[in-house]
Amino acid sequence: MKPVIGIAACGSTDNRQFVTEAYIEAVSRTGGIPLILPILDDAAILTDYLQICDGFLFCGGRDITPLLFGEELLTDRGGTDLFTDRFHLALMQKVLHAKRPVLAICRGMQVMNLALGGSIYQDLSLRPSPTLQHMQISGSRKDPCHKITVSQNSMLSDFLGTHANVNSFHHQCLHFIPPQIRPVATASDGVVEAIEIPGHPFALGVQWHPEVLLSLDPGMEKLFLTLTERAGSCLFPGSAG
Repeated sequence: MKPVIGIAACGSTDNRQFVTEAYIEAVSRTGGIPLILPILDDAAILTDYLQICDGFLFCGGRDITPLLFGEELLTDRGGTDLFTDRFHLALMQKVLHAKRPVLAICRGMQVMNLALGGSIYQDLSLRPSPTLQHMQISGSRKDPCHKITVSQNSMLSDFLGTHANVNSFHHQCLHFIPPQIRPVATASDGVVEAIEIPGHPFALGVQWHPEVLLSLDPGMEKLFLTLTERAGSCLFPGSAG
């Protein structure tokens, strides 16, 4: 059976939880069974999700409540949802502790960093050095916005090589990165664009949105292919185990 990839719901609006279709299509296209995981106020459900799913996908979404990383609000940009934030952080911690394959995109990468004790800049303007415009204004989400440089001998370099052009839809970025995490890609302004967790079967976070770039760059498709392959090869109690 194909591996089940749990997609954590991105958030909610008007009493409806949602996941953008591009994430669902990316998982399905690369051999996984996409399963949307609702945001619930039930700690026990996290264990159930780990029993059901072989791998996990954390998507983009709103900003993260600053109090969760020890800060008060410093910007009037973006919006937060504490209920969703707590759910995502708790699920990410469970997933990482259980060493389940996980791909984290945009906000998801920030959640991965916070789950291990890191922090983020609430707005790129709060960085001490000059910063690119990372919220692109193109007509299509598929259009590239800036270049990234990828670290050699990283998992990401196996997919993308040493450089890539990426899209960009964020006004926050990683600040303190805990020692368990390895930064593996940066933009020209030094903003961290990708992270990995050494020793983990597959834990990769990217700041851009590869789910809309699959048809344009084979390397972006490899991110999802590797997620489903690693999920399918691990003997977890989910449907592929």
